[in-house]
Amino acid sequence: MTFISIEFLLFFAIVVFTYYLIPHRLRWMLLLVSSYVFYGFLSFQFIPLLLASTALTYFTGIIIEKQETKKQKKKVMLAGISALLFFLGWFKYFNFVNESFRAIAKYFDWNYNVPYQEIVLPLAISFYTFQAVSYLVDIYHGKQKAERHYGYFSIYFAFLPQLVAGPIERAKKLLPQFKVEHRLDFENINYGMKRIAWGFFKKTLIADRLAPIVSSVYDNPNPTGSQIVLATILFSIQLFADFSACSDIAIGCARMLGINLTENFKQPHFAVSISDFWSRWHITLSTWLRDYIFVPLCKGKKKRSEIYIAIVITFLVSGIWHGAAWTFVLWGLIHGFYRVFGDYTKNYREKIASFILLNRVPELHKWYKIAITFLLVCFSRVFFRSDSVTQAFENAKLFLSISSWNPSGIIDAFEIFTLLNLMIFIFFFIISQLFQYIERKNVSTWKVLSQRSVFARLAFYVFIIFSVLVFGISGNGFVYGGF
Repeated sequence: MTFISIEFLLFFAIVVFTYYLIPHRLRWMLLLVSSYVFYGFLSFQFIPLLLASTALTYFTGIIIEKQETKKQKKKVMLAGISALLFFLGWFKYFNFVNESFRAIAKYFDWNYNVPYQEIVLPLAISFYTFQAVSYLVDIYHGKQKAERHYGYFSIYFAFLPQLVAGPIERAKKLLPQFKVEHRLDFENINYGMKRIAWGFFKKTLIADRLAPIVSSVYDNPNPTGSQIVLATILFSIQLFADFSACSDIAIGCARMLGINLTENFKQPHFAVSISDFWSRWHITLSTWLRDYIFVPLCKGKKKRSEIYIAIVITFLVSGIWHGAAWTFVLWGLIHGFYRVFGDYTKNYREKIASFILLNRVPELHKWYKIAITFLLVCFSRVFFRSDSVTQAFENAKLFLSISSWNPSGIIDAFEIFTLLNLMIFIFFFIISQLFQYIERKNVSTWKVLSQRSVFARLAFYVFIIFSVLVFGISGNGFVYGGF
C-alpha cells in the first residue's frame, strides 16, 4: 500500500471518516494506530526500530529539560543524538564506509577482512531522524518544551501523511496541531482532495512516465552525449514531479485532518541563482540544514573563508543525507562549490551584466539567470542519477561536451521516446506548466478555479481524474522514499 494506490485512498478515507466521527480525546489513538498500520504495510520489519527511536527521543527530551546546568543538558542531548545517528549510520552508511575502507586497503595492499553486511535501509529513517535531532536541539536551546504526552509525541514521530518522505516538520509547529480539536471543515476536505489529485497527476503522468525513459539512457553502457543531455534534463523534471507530488499528497492528506504541513517546494526550476534554488527546493530540509548545521558552524565566525567552509560542510552533509554513495557526496560538494562561487563572484557578475547592458532589460536578465541556474542544477544531477563515480564522470564529460548540445543531436535523442509517449508527456507537461504559470503570478491556481463556474471547476477535476486513470503510469515508488 503506497501513496499512489487505490488501497491507500480507501484506507485514508476510512481514517478521515472515523477521525471526525469519534471524540477529540480519542483521535490521537486513531492517528497513531493508522500511522503504524501504514508503516507496517510498507516496512513491517522496522516497526521496532521506529518504536525504539521514538522512545529514545521522548525520554531524552524529558531528561534534557530536567538538567540544571547547560553543560549537563548538552551532554544528554549529545548522547541522545549520538544514539539516533548510530541507528542511521548503521543501517544507511555501514556498507558505504566499509566498502570505502576496503577500496583504500586494496589500493595500499593492506589486509582488510570486514565482510559486507546484508543491511536493508529502514523506510523513512533519514526523515524521522532529522525530526528527532531538531526536537532535542530545540529543547536544549529552550525553544521547545519536552512533550509529556507519549501518544502525541509518537504521532509527531510517525505522522502518516509525512512519515515516508517529509516534509521534515519541527515539533513547535506540528505537535500543537494534534492537540487542537479540528471540526469537519468542507474547505479543508475540498482542498485536501485537490492537492492529493494534483499529486497523483504529477506522479503518474509526468514522473512515472519519464522514469523508464531516463533509465533507458542512464542504464545504457554507451549513451550518446545528446541522450545524456536530454535524459538529465528529463530527470530534473521527473525528480521535481515525483518529490513535489509526494509533498502534495502529504499536505493534502494532513489538511483533510485539519493539520497544516509546511510547503516543501516553490517552483525551484524558476530560481535565479543556486541560493534561490535552495530556498525553493526541499525547503524543510534546506531550513533544517541551515538551522542545525550551517548556523552552529558559523557561530563566532566572521571571516569570509570560514563562512565558505561552513557552506561546503553543510552541502556535504546534504549530499551524505541523500545517499550512501560517493556520487551523492560529489553532488553535495558541487552545490557547495556553486554556492561559494556564486557569492564570491556576485559583484563581478553584476558589473559584467551592467557592462553588456543586460541589466537594462530586467525580464531578459531574469530568464538568463533562470536558464543558467537550471543548467547548473542539471549538471549536478548527472552525479545524483549515475550509479557510480566512474559512470558519473563519464556522463558529466558527455554533458559538458559542446557536440552533445548540437540541435540535430538533441532532436535525434528524442528517439528514446515512442511517438505516443512523447505526445502524452508533452501534453500533460504543458498542463503542469500552465498550472505553475498561474502560481508564479502570486495567485493560487485553486483560488482561480474556485472563481470559475461550477461547470468549469467540475470539468477540470474530471479531467484530472480521467487523465490519471486512463493515461497514468504507476508502480514506481517515490524517489525520496529511498532516502
